Amino acid sequence: MVWTTEAAFARFYEEVNLPGDHRTTANARREWVVDRLRNNGIEVLEAIAFGSIPRYTALKEHADVDVMAVLHYGKHIKDRRPSQVLLAVKNALGTGQAGAGRRNGQAVTVSFQSWPNIDVVPASRVNDNNGKVTGYEIPDMTREIWLPTNPPQHSSDIAAAVTARGSRFRRVITMLKHWNRRQPVKLQSYHLEVIALKLSTSWDDYSWPVFKWFELAQSEIHWCWHAGQDVSGYLNYEQRQAITAQLASATNTARSAWLKACTDKHSEAIPLWRNVFGMKFPTYG
Repeated sequence: MVWTTEAAFARFYEEVNLPGDHRTTANARREWVVDRLRNNGIEVLEAIAFGSIPRYTALKEHADVDVMAVLHYGKHIKDRRPSQVLLAVKNALGTGQAGAGRRNGQAVTVSFQSWPNIDVVPASRVNDNNGKVTGYEIPDMTREIWLPTNPPQHSSDIAAAVTARGSRFRRVITMLKHWNRRQPVKLQSYHLEVIALKLSTSWDDYSWPVFKWFELAQSEIHWCWHAGQDVSGYLNYEQRQAITAQLASATNTARSAWLKACTDKHSEAIPLWRNVFGMKFPTYG
């Protein structure tokens, strides 16, 4: 039973968060990817487990392991389209004990009989004039372009934000991922997290930063510049319009819920938050 909005959010987090430290499992899947690719002629320079599991923002029952396989540029990426590189990685991973591999815009997903599955993202290194690795490029076969990225830096940014803003920062991201998953048109997780990093506000409770994230996100759908790229570039016009409408609706309800909580009207605030987040958000009482 919950009687306050803060208690409701705490219960909600327990309901949607993937508990425990699953980095050992993620590392085992990473090693499987490396072995499989190398055994089938793909030269992997390094493999990085990234995404929601190592950043502790994973959703219960909906988290896969993300592995960025950094390939030899000259042998596997130079003069090749993103779709060609993804297809080569898919063929090298094969099926066998892992089940069926499939392609999507930026990764090859390998399905296992036991949790978790793997999203394998091929990548190449970006070096400065001194040969130092400054980032990576990953494929987007939908647009046939290569995208700049730096998962280790992003993970460091998230960890630094948690240190500066407190544990609610990471928990709010997890809750918002649940909201996002329920929407007809979805944001990429990286986009969602970047918006959270841009959010400059108090983290003394849950209601206020959640409301402010919805409010800020509306202006970050059409243009969201971060780490040298427009993070929103994967969205087309129709998707941007749909997500903006979703965010506007959530913002209005979240504003009302926050105001109710501020005046200790928790019996009215909690149902409003339940309208935003769905059935997994607890009821009052």
